[in-house]
Amino acid sequence: MSQTRASVMAGDGHAIGYEIRQPAGVAAPATIVFLPALGVPLSYYARLFDVWAGDGHQVVGVEHRGQPLSPIRSIRRGRFGYSDMIRQDLPAVFALPEVRAASQVVLVGHSMGGALALLSTAAGTVAPDAVVTIATGTSWCSAEFGALRRVQRYFGIRVVRTITRTVGYWPGHLFGFAGRQPSTVMRDWAYEASHGRFRLHRDSFDYEAALSRLRTPRLMLGIDGDHLINPRAVALLAKRAANAARVQVRTAGDVRVDHFSWARRAPAEVAAPIGRWLAEIGQP
Repeated sequence: MSQTRASVMAGDGHAIGYEIRQPAGVAAPATIVFLPALGVPLSYYARLFDVWAGDGHQVVGVEHRGQPLSPIRSIRRGRFGYSDMIRQDLPAVFALPEVRAASQVVLVGHSMGGALALLSTAAGTVAPDAVVTIATGTSWCSAEFGALRRVQRYFGIRVVRTITRTVGYWPGHLFGFAGRQPSTVMRDWAYEASHGRFRLHRDSFDYEAALSRLRTPRLMLGIDGDHLINPRAVALLAKRAANAARVQVRTAGDVRVDHFSWARRAPAEVAAPIGRWLAEIGQP
């Protein structure tokens, strides 16, 4: 297995870092393009990438703007949002020779990365053969179980919006959520969390209508123990994504995971149902 890191220029001139894991002895392997969660560096998923490469897949991991492989000068002055990642970053990644030459391309995303995978495919800015999301669901407060948790989520969203508006960016490193993020990213996140539908800043495209018409094979995985995205949140977004297939992942034995730690503590157990589903739909 070989590993390389490089960057590609997005449509707006920003350098997008990526990492490629290539399996040994496989010509034109099926490729997984992977999008991390909000505020999570690509390096966090190293064990997951090892699992996929060991199964014979080429992995192209994409670093989001503001993370180590895709640095920007100042998050405070950053004005990029979901739309920039969907319309500028991902098309540049899909134009890479390693992706173009792949026998099959599966777009996989964790949390926000899964939302970007669904939205970019629905908008037609990229055309993968299949889409898989991991721990991705609506952040809408009504998806929570119980009145107390709905109220807590509601006020949490308002806190994020208020702080972001006041200081001009989201200082998530101080609150243990999402890291430093530009105001537009958090504005896009907060709109869906407040209204239960996507409407992206400075983008007039009707993403909800496009999601409802999505025909690309799609699988949405929930994670038992996920404290941020529960099964209901996954189900609600799956319904909006033209009734995407769903699987709930339960780790074996006494291994406990959450919204993030599955990538390090149980990567093979999460990768397994993805592999089975791809085989069922005729993808490698």
